[in-house]
Amino acid sequence: GFEVGNVLKDFEIPCTDGSVFRLSEQRGKVVVINLWATWCGPCVQELPHFEALYEAHSEDIAVIAVHSPFVTDDVNEFLAEKDFTIPFAVEPEEGNVWQIVDGSTTLPQTIVLDRNGVVIYNQRGSVTPDLLESLYTQAAG
Repeated sequence: GFEVGNVLKDFEIPCTDGSVFRLSEQRGKVVVINLWATWCGPCVQELPHFEALYEAHSEDIAVIAVHSPFVTDDVNEFLAEKDFTIPFAVEPEEGNVWQIVDGSTTLPQTIVLDRNGVVIYNQRGSVTPDLLESLYTQAAG
């Protein structure tokens, strides 16, 4: 389930860099899933917050930013102009990750899992650096 207190169902998704993100391989780490889109202003504004969190806790965190299946801009071209190190993926039209986390067209959405894959946060709307750090601390236990 995708609700707080549930273990999130396993998924895998190909990343824009050619790698594959598998949720099951992240056990033992805090996992942060960001649903976003290039056409979503608040999404683009908060991407640096996820990057900073990832850099601050790189040994103990897995972050994946999954772009909406509704692609209007070239995602790779958009990312080429940025200096992000977090993995990015584009949700396939048939869905997968978005169905598993209860994603919608309301963006952005952030999902945080503890080290055991249990959902501790699943909310639509923007996040702040302070909120992300607080969620990381809670998830890291």
